[in-house]
Amino acid sequence: MKIAYVVGNENPQDPDPDLDIPFAKAAAEALKIDLVFTNWNDEQISWSDFDAAVIRSTWDYVPVRDRFLKKTKEISNKTKLFNPHHVMSWNTDKKYLLDLEAKGVPIIPTKFVHNIEEAKEGISWAFNKANSIAIKPTVGAGARLAGKANSAPEAFTLVEEILKVNRVAMIQPYVSSVDEEGEKAIIIINGQISHAARKVPALTLGGHGDAAGALEITDEIVEIVRTVSGAVKEWDDLLFARVDVVRLDNELVLMELELTEPWLFMQFRQEAGIDLFKALEKRISRE
Repeated sequence: MKIAYVVGNENPQDPDPDLDIPFAKAAAEALKIDLVFTNWNDEQISWSDFDAAVIRSTWDYVPVRDRFLKKTKEISNKTKLFNPHHVMSWNTDKKYLLDLEAKGVPIIPTKFVHNIEEAKEGISWAFNKANSIAIKPTVGAGARLAGKANSAPEAFTLVEEILKVNRVAMIQPYVSSVDEEGEKAIIIINGQISHAARKVPALTLGGHGDAAGALEITDEIVEIVRTVSGAVKEWDDLLFARVDVVRLDNELVLMELELTEPWLFMQFRQEAGIDLFKALEKRISRE
């Protein structure tokens, strides 16, 4: 079986290495899978040579999302693509949170702003709910262009940086539990919980959503995943997912649902790579 592990271009000025690669390599070797590292920007790749392509660390897609989605559509016409193209098209814009909220998934209260006038209202609304607010682009990865604001002028500066690159900004009350309890990243392989990790709070400590340690799978983690999975009709089509949650008013709420290119924190459960490729083998053989 020949699998394309799809990556992107690295930015030497802003390093963000794919730390899942060593574990993916080891799993592929154990299962005798021919794992080929391919860059989605490379126009010379013959995607039909692969039994499947798995989108992984394509984190450079953000400024060129339309081109990226055109490429994933092209790949899906040549081989099996995971996750599916239509899922990535929906999931690469965080307005998907509104769809999930409408289906009963608890989320952080959020305003989406397209211009400065909307930003004025959104910033005022958020500061009425919290002493600090979080601002990020709806199309983004690795906490780039995201920030925490403690004042309205700070908030406007963050929003302006997002708007000037023609993206939509999202404004949220800052959830203080992120700094105390941490953001929880729940890794899903083939529809089932594999493991969980606590993430470094990027808006206060920096980084790109780095891992701080492993977490126990608790009943409330199982419950929030059950709620999210019930709201995603394509759940059974997903090879992998990451459900990022935080505690708000004593309950876990969804921060982000990563279905496109999430870091799967395989260092905390190295069997996850084996599980991923075994599930992939089954999906290929039954189609």
